[in-house]
Amino acid sequence: MNKKIWIDILNPSHPLFFKPVIKRLSGYNDIQITIRDRGETVPIANDLGIQGKVIGKDRENPFLKTSSIALRTLQLSMSVKKFDIALSFENPMSVAVSWLRRKNCILMLDNDVKYSAGSSFIQRVESKLKTKANTLIVPGCTEDSFKKHFKRSELLSYNGYKEDIYIADHIPDRSFLKRIPLKDYLVIRPEAFASFYVKHEKTLLHTLFDRFEKEGIGIIYLPRDKSDWKIGKRANVHIPPTPLNGIDLIYYSSGVLTGSGTMAREGAILGKKSVSFFPGEQLLSVDRDLIEKGMMIHSRDVNVIVDYMMNKTPITNVKHDPLSVQREFIQKLRFSIEDKSEL
Repeated sequence: MNKKIWIDILNPSHPLFFKPVIKRLSGYNDIQITIRDRGETVPIANDLGIQGKVIGKDRENPFLKTSSIALRTLQLSMSVKKFDIALSFENPMSVAVSWLRRKNCILMLDNDVKYSAGSSFIQRVESKLKTKANTLIVPGCTEDSFKKHFKRSELLSYNGYKEDIYIADHIPDRSFLKRIPLKDYLVIRPEAFASFYVKHEKTLLHTLFDRFEKEGIGIIYLPRDKSDWKIGKRANVHIPPTPLNGIDLIYYSSGVLTGSGTMAREGAILGKKSVSFFPGEQLLSVDRDLIEKGMMIHSRDVNVIVDYMMNKTPITNVKHDPLSVQREFIQKLRFSIEDKSEL
């Protein structure tokens, strides 16, 4: 186990994902970690005990966002120490640096919507870069979709979702509710309009906040970007002043609503009422899979969303075992690491 591993962390959900991965790769003596400054990514990583070098910062403006990706790729190529294998999630920058250095790259993916014909030019460039990865590890329900686009990469799949991998380790913090002013609440996260693959539409947040305020429902609101903050300035809405453990936040909630998908999937796996109000007709395969199982819903209709969250629609009780998913994933990841040799 003398291989040198590089892990690059981009987004707020990535520290959660990589914490159990890092723990189960403890036999490898040399693991270096880099982190992008985006939203709560750095403080969440620090809170989870993940120590890494912060390189680059994300931007909201599309032009600055594009230039920041190019600049960060250059910074990584000059700053990252020698490595044998790179591990990353949905990360074209890590793939690009690995390809330039002629090193192996294992890329984890679950977002197949990014490969649709309607993607932006920048998104298509990112997707093209990802095809340089040597190995993909993806949820089984996405396998057929990714096979169409990654013909030269080895593809491994596991039964479940990326969220299973870290939820499997979750132990509820009994003191968590002391950290927030609400005991009965919904968690709401806005649409990811800054992402290249999201088509811009009007946010549902104003209407959702109005409706839940009339129902007397408290909200814990998690803005993504600076532009999201002002929307949450309401009496029934609490914005945590410091990052909270997102899984505990969901675990103690009455339900989850998100304009993307990750938190809805986390809520579904934890058995909570979960809604994705993602602004697009084409959903990720992982989301469609959970919807078909009755574990979450997708809607942009506020009436449907509110009715569902106010217990007028029963939730389907589906048996789901995150621990078995985690074990399968780690087994395939370790096999792939050991199977790789110098290019």
